Amino acid sequence: MKVIIAGATGFVGGALVEETLTNPTITSIHILSRRPLSKDIEANPKITVHLQEDLTQYTPELLEHLKDAQCCLWAIGGRATQFSSVEEMHKSQHDTTLSAAKAFAESLASPAVSGRKFRFVFCSGKFTEWDQDAKLWFMSDSRKSKGFVEKGLFDIASEYEAVFEVYCVRPGGIVAEGKGALNAVAAKMVFGIGVDVLAKAMCRVAIEGHGEHIIENDDLVRIGRS
Repeated sequence: MKVIIAGATGFVGGALVEETLTNPTITSIHILSRRPLSKDIEANPKITVHLQEDLTQYTPELLEHLKDAQCCLWAIGGRATQFSSVEEMHKSQHDTTLSAAKAFAESLASPAVSGRKFRFVFCSGKFTEWDQDAKLWFMSDSRKSKGFVEKGLFDIASEYEAVFEVYCVRPGGIVAEGKGALNAVAAKMVFGIGVDVLAKAMCRVAIEGHGEHIIENDDLVRIGRS
């Protein structure tokens, strides 16, 4: 199976790269990145890195390289506090994610080739809110931003229903499981999940699909540990 990963230089994206490298079902990994990756990663014969300063633009040449991919693992984004402004967060999360999904639905999704729909797996977050006018008591900008993207993705999936499907995973607190007692405790609290467990769950959803298209933290833990 040929997969696309976006956000490979981040916490979740890095775990996705490691998981896909060890998964025997996945034979080819195409990474979309604004920055170079480590030399070890780029030298791996299973990986092709496409450096893209603007992840809203998909040229015919790039789409040709991505042809025959069957799924995308999307891990670009974060909390509002991780960006210089709300506008910058929207640009990073809204524009890049929805532009990629639209391009993949139009150009890469072909059940005649793969035997099934193209799967776009988006790393969202717990307590995501679709209603942009909702009055929220905590993390309002972050939750609404993820909600805007989720709704936009499902709108694209509806438009290209025959060839394209979306899964939004909603992890709680993501921790580096196995890296100390504090993280082990944190993974069991506040809806926590280990980043390795999350990566495994996202890969399984990309490969196998899932009965629900919005997958909450507890279900992600179950999928990633089974």
